[in-house]
Amino acid sequence: MGRLVRDSHLESREARSRLKARKEPYWRLISEGVHLGYYRGDRGGMWHARIRTLDGRRYMKTAIGKADDYTHADNKDTFSFSQAQEKARQFAIKICRGIDAEDSKPYTVQRAVEDYLHDFKANGKKSLEQTQSQIKAHILPDFSDYLVADLTFKQLAAWKNKLATTSKRKRTRLGEEQQFKINEADDPEYQRKRRATANRIMTIFKAILNHAFHTNHVVSNEAWQKLKPFKNVTEPKIRFLTEPETIRLINAAEAYFKLLVRGALLTGARYGELIALRVNDYHHENNSIFIQQSKSGKPRYIPLNKEGIKFFKHVITGKNGAELIFTRANGTAWKKNFQTRPLEAACKAANIIPAITFHDLRHTYASILAMKGVPLQVISAVLGHSDTRITHKHYAHLMPSYIADVIREHLPDFGETEKNNVSSIVLKTLSSIS
Repeated sequence: MGRLVRDSHLESREARSRLKARKEPYWRLISEGVHLGYYRGDRGGMWHARIRTLDGRRYMKTAIGKADDYTHADNKDTFSFSQAQEKARQFAIKICRGIDAEDSKPYTVQRAVEDYLHDFKANGKKSLEQTQSQIKAHILPDFSDYLVADLTFKQLAAWKNKLATTSKRKRTRLGEEQQFKINEADDPEYQRKRRATANRIMTIFKAILNHAFHTNHVVSNEAWQKLKPFKNVTEPKIRFLTEPETIRLINAAEAYFKLLVRGALLTGARYGELIALRVNDYHHENNSIFIQQSKSGKPRYIPLNKEGIKFFKHVITGKNGAELIFTRANGTAWKKNFQTRPLEAACKAANIIPAITFHDLRHTYASILAMKGVPLQVISAVLGHSDTRITHKHYAHLMPSYIADVIREHLPDFGETEKNNVSSIVLKTLSSIS
């Protein structure tokens, strides 16, 4: 038990009765960084505790219980000044040891993940399934039973480096040992991708830990606050196909997958957006495709050219409005990662080396538009980007001639340039000499 602190304004009910009611409790420092507070209400007072976080920027607070203003203290629901001090110190110890202050259970990374995903789902974020998959594969195996309060910067930095140097995971049947692809350590692009993946997973883990910190389950975020992402890994070289390559790829693709490839090239839609399209999403009135749920959470329309109109009218023929536009050969829906193997096979048959990802079809769509001089604002809107920054980063370099043409067309002359007699004389002199 800690040393009992005396305070003439708080230690007796008579002294507390003379205090004025106010919004903020009357706080008394009882240990380093730990305060006991008394809040006076109309029907008696309440004891509160607060503990300063290690970074010194804020307090974590909790209600202890009733003050013994009108009833005797029982050290369960009603507390005397000395009993409240002990409860406040216990609260501080639990927080510092990473124990949940409400249920007295150790606050582990597993519990932090559960709390984070509960809020994540409640906020309706689209990437829940992908986030859960990353957590299950890369975070819980290493940290599940660790107390959040016990995590160290050294541990987290070593984990981040391991993510960047571990080979890429292969699709593995449920129940079998996880398989990995061959480590292409000598390939700079492979290394960049692994570091970029490590950054994305680290961002998820830091979000989980920050959620624990902001919901008062740990007293400090110092261990992961210092953890920085790998630099110079988010600027990939955009891969896109030439028009002859697109034709070869379409011709080489299996029949039902060929429809999905053409759909991507004619709309620039993401794989997840395409496989969710239903017949009702094709709008005959304005010849466009309606994307109800995009990555940004905002719906959008994608206008179609003549070939796109012809294509979508063909693929929806004979289907009712609720049916999926794109299905597999057996009539079932395309699911996550189902596109990987047929695309690899099509690239191999079409002699496209290295093989592209399905997302590169989206890049192909946007790159062709950029090289044809379509404004970046238009490309950004049709791709569903939240703003033009990502569009500019990926595609602005493909349209230098368009930028130059726009400047020449719209920049004023600022008055006619005066003729320079000196230059005329020089030219005449040079002409006579020659």
